[in-house]
Amino acid sequence: MFWLAMIAIALMLLTLLFPQLERRDEDRRRSPMPHIPRRQHEQRNLPAVTILETRQTASMSPTEQSAYWSSNLRLITIVLLLWAGGAFLPALLAPVLNPIRVLTGFPLGYILSAQGAPLLFLVLTALYTAIMTRRDRRFGGRVVQGMPVLSDTALPVVLVMTGGALIVIADIVFSLPLTLIGWGAIGLTIAIYAAIGIRSRTGDLDEYYVAGRRIPALFNGLAISADWMSAATFISLAGTLWMLGYEGLAYIIGWTGGYVLLALLLAPYLRKFGQSTIPEFIGARYASTTARLVAAIVTVIVSFTYLTAQVSGIGLIMGRFLGVNYLFGVAIGLGAVLFCSYLGGMRAITWTQVAQAIVIVVTYLTPAALLSLKDTGIVLPQVMYGAAFDVIAELERAQRIATSYAEPFNDWSVWQYLALATCLMCGTAGLPHILVRFYTTPSVVHARRSVAWALLFIMLVYLTIPAYAAFSRWEILAHVVGRPVRALPQWAVNWGNAGLLSITDLTTLEGRRVAELPAWAAVALESGALQFADANGDGRVQLNELSGRMVTPSATDGILQYSELKISPDLVVVSTPEIVGLPGAVAALVIAGGLAAALSTADGLLIVITSSVALDIYQSLNRRAAVRTLLSIGRITLFLSAALAAVTALRQLGIIVELVAWAFSIAAATMFPVLTLGIFWRRANRQGAIAGMIVGLFAIVGAILVNWLSPATTILGISGPATGIFGMVASFITTVVVSWLTPPPSPATQTLIDALRRP
Repeated sequence: MFWLAMIAIALMLLTLLFPQLERRDEDRRRSPMPHIPRRQHEQRNLPAVTILETRQTASMSPTEQSAYWSSNLRLITIVLLLWAGGAFLPALLAPVLNPIRVLTGFPLGYILSAQGAPLLFLVLTALYTAIMTRRDRRFGGRVVQGMPVLSDTALPVVLVMTGGALIVIADIVFSLPLTLIGWGAIGLTIAIYAAIGIRSRTGDLDEYYVAGRRIPALFNGLAISADWMSAATFISLAGTLWMLGYEGLAYIIGWTGGYVLLALLLAPYLRKFGQSTIPEFIGARYASTTARLVAAIVTVIVSFTYLTAQVSGIGLIMGRFLGVNYLFGVAIGLGAVLFCSYLGGMRAITWTQVAQAIVIVVTYLTPAALLSLKDTGIVLPQVMYGAAFDVIAELERAQRIATSYAEPFNDWSVWQYLALATCLMCGTAGLPHILVRFYTTPSVVHARRSVAWALLFIMLVYLTIPAYAAFSRWEILAHVVGRPVRALPQWAVNWGNAGLLSITDLTTLEGRRVAELPAWAAVALESGALQFADANGDGRVQLNELSGRMVTPSATDGILQYSELKISPDLVVVSTPEIVGLPGAVAALVIAGGLAAALSTADGLLIVITSSVALDIYQSLNRRAAVRTLLSIGRITLFLSAALAAVTALRQLGIIVELVAWAFSIAAATMFPVLTLGIFWRRANRQGAIAGMIVGLFAIVGAILVNWLSPATTILGISGPATGIFGMVASFITTVVVSWLTPPPSPATQTLIDALRRP
């Protein structure tokens, strides 16, 4: 394809214009990061393993090590019990608690899951971080201060603020059309990312893959939050809550509660391991190149699944707001990603994601605040959306909607809810593109603090998502449903053309040619639910020519019923500014925010795929590979991954949030068990790890196939991405059983485990 060829040519020119990456001693001497004493554990047929620790912690006596680790385990147990209570008890008690109303009208069960649990997760993460930081200092752990270049930190903020101000001023002064505003917002966004990419280009391999290990906790937290808040969060999650009501809160619980697991179980231990990739950690812990290769393959599968969802988000935004062809829109977006990633790797991506995090938070909160102001008169959506529940309930009764928005478990069983929340939380703790960010901090303390900072910025958006969903449902039920179909506003036509909205009132078919009927009508004709007899032979549909069980008085009255409105979850957030008549500048903010969410995650995913293929697969098979060869393989992988994701996204495999949830399920069933057991269970060995990852992967692939071939099939009421719970359990059991049946890990591996567990 033409656009692929153009990007390939551009990348070749960049290769000529900028220096090749290599490990250079002079670069290391210029690094502002302080010297950290290192401890090497040599294992036969495996590369040396670097553990970052001070001389004081390395020389701890067995008694001191045991006391430190025991106190850590006790604290982890207490925090995990509180975490489990906050995550699961509100859902189990929701039918009893929901009749109780609190604050501005919230059902108690709803607010405990939507806001209480995420706030509890933040408090638990912050408290654990503070306590462990004090303990680490008492036992001699080093607190290295990250020292980023001032221009690196200031550039993203200045560019974002300036660009946003220009868009708002231009809209106020000139009243520009939405398409032109969209081009301006996206053009400025891409220009900012390109500027950061050029400014952050690097000639050092460690800078390229782990940003030189000197990103402070605050900025790493911002980068993690941008990496995390993908197109699923920005574009699709509020729409999912709009459709599912209470059941949609499983995504809120799952995608915030996982950060507690990260802080407790993985982040500090991964940072002590001073390498570059997650499969590299698995290969070293289990003393196995095969385990590393299997982990690398799983990493690519998880990351590519996630990447496809981001590309779908890019295509959605570009196609609707710019009116361009899907592939052309994707080429523009991925071109910006490739330009930034290609030049500066993780260093450029980090500072780009700092800018993107600011964009995401501001552009998500602004429309929600305006919605709150419009409907309640108060600019505080996180508190005021409680007032929407009574209004929504009245509208549902008036429009004879059978299921209540706030009532739990109308569409799902409680087991489906709990299984999905668990998969998403454990998947969060197993996502390679999030885990690798902890390698970029200067110390274990910064790694823990990064988790707390990241969750804080994520919370700003996640506490607003239910508000966005509730206010949007209020607006659509009040001002769209119940109106004449012929009098619907232009936004409905626009989004119908984009394929994200359909109205199944039969009057919309009148006068259309049979060959041009929408997809829902074609399916109804094929199934026999709708029958057409062309009485006058003109090839066009007339109402009196239709028959079948779909032909009812309400389906032919020309009034839009709720059951006749089919909205994709991917539509709600991006369409709300148009639906409620917010200014064009607000729509431009949504464009920029959605694009930032998709691009920031795509950045992180591409660099993880690149490092897995180049460092974990190719270098494992060819230990003598030159740095330049590894770089070339990485760049080719970067390009091919982006191109393949674009082609795959053309098939519209599912809504964005569902694609992302499948990626989490795969991570939960493969990476999470071997990582946690590798740190907390000495007996876990390479045979168990390999068997566990393979069994988990095959279990989740089987679940995906069953879901694809027979979507109605459930196990204990569990279906879709929630079936990852079975793969995760199978992986844990397999790893434990196989490890017990095979020889224990070597003394060198036991020494490595001891080093990981020290402060």
